[in-house]
Amino acid sequence: IMQLISVINVPFQCGCDREGGALAPKWLFYNGTEEFTDIVKWLSVPTQQEECANTNGVRNHDKVVNICKELRDYVVEYRTQGKRVLTIGGDHAIALGSIAGVLTVNPKVGVIWFDAHGDVNTEATSPSANAHGMPLAALFGLCKSGLDSVASVYLIPQNTFWIGARDLDPGEIEIIKQLGIADNVYSTERIHKMGMTAVMDDINKKMKLQNVTATHLSFDIDGMDPNIVCATGTKVDNGLLQRELDEFIECMRNLPRMESMDFVEYNPLLDDENYTTGTWSIDILRRLINH
Repeated sequence: IMQLISVINVPFQCGCDREGGALAPKWLFYNGTEEFTDIVKWLSVPTQQEECANTNGVRNHDKVVNICKELRDYVVEYRTQGKRVLTIGGDHAIALGSIAGVLTVNPKVGVIWFDAHGDVNTEATSPSANAHGMPLAALFGLCKSGLDSVASVYLIPQNTFWIGARDLDPGEIEIIKQLGIADNVYSTERIHKMGMTAVMDDINKKMKLQNVTATHLSFDIDGMDPNIVCATGTKVDNGLLQRELDEFIECMRNLPRMESMDFVEYNPLLDDENYTTGTWSIDILRRLINH
């Protein structure tokens, strides 16, 4: 039986510096997501071209903060009703809003950050000033700008686990080290070595120790190898392989129940004529929701 999930579509690309990501929710919705949607909400989003002001070290600062607060409030509403929520972006900046909402309802959530990048830059460490590289820093309460005002409950760093990270900026490496959570970063190299099942067992043990009661998956498609996923803006070589993702999806069953999820960084403008990455994305979403 197809499980249904509440979907919040956020066609937002102001957290990055590339056109196209805002088209993803519509493409994914009309090519498959609609089938497993219980409630659907579309957030109306400002376009990138209007202005790219760099405030407090964050490009499009006000737009990012406003959209994340709006998203947070919808996530709180749906999670309070006991609904499972899928947020579809857009770029990864929106995870600040979705996870802030999840934390409001349940501070004991564990976050799986499936991504080639750390996304734990602050305004001071970010080389690009793009907000999609900062959501975790803001969720940990480490930012100085309005990004820090989105979450009223901060994410516990020990409850955060990176899968597929292989492109960390020096400032991010330093932050992770200072927080004492370097062992929660599972690079592709480490995953290839340990095997995905062992990695997920490790995460499960750590979640139990932390008394985590639910899982939030923040899934950035660039966690995958570019040979599998071509249509994303910040590709990084040596990504995860399909069999590792299959194992990952299987092992998600063993973690505390996945109550919420983000799916981000698909860019239809970068896809091939068969929309290979888009079709792959629908398949993965369907499997994750039904896992």
